[in-house]
Amino acid sequence: METTPEKAMSDVQRYLDQTQRSFDLIMLDMPGTVSAPGVFRVLAELDYIFVPMKADKLVMESAVSFAKAVNEQLVQNPDYNLRGLRMFWTMIDRRERTPLYEQYEKALDIFHLPRLKAQIPYRSRFNKEILDAKGSIGRSTLFPAEKTFAQEAQIGALAQEILSIIEV
Repeated sequence: METTPEKAMSDVQRYLDQTQRSFDLIMLDMPGTVSAPGVFRVLAELDYIFVPMKADKLVMESAVSFAKAVNEQLVQNPDYNLRGLRMFWTMIDRRERTPLYEQYEKALDIFHLPRLKAQIPYRSRFNKEILDAKGSIGRSTLFPAEKTFAQEAQIGALAQEILSIIEV
């Protein structure tokens, strides 16, 4: 469903009430900033947060800053539901051998920011619009990815690791 951070929790609750179905898991795809209205309030009501990161100076500074704030203000605060935060690598270029990832991981360790083992490799299809020329879905949080694309992108490994953490 499409909603805004300000209305996300009430919209989810309304949907659950209307469907009268039980769900094991509800996932929210949030904006990449806490400065958007309502984002911090929604984060405080979640059980887990999974933060994507890529080996880019600006992206890493933003992701680490966000994760540190959430970890310090919400995860470590018993007044909130948030049980954990995990970072995960995306857009990994497997052809590139660089100490960059190791340096970033040392920084994550210093800030006590845990990360997933699963890593999502770079795929040019991630940069395509929602529909390509053939009409298939290239990038979407609403529809499942094509089977071969999901395998290449290691979506299954990411999903399995997340499910083991949240114990579903």
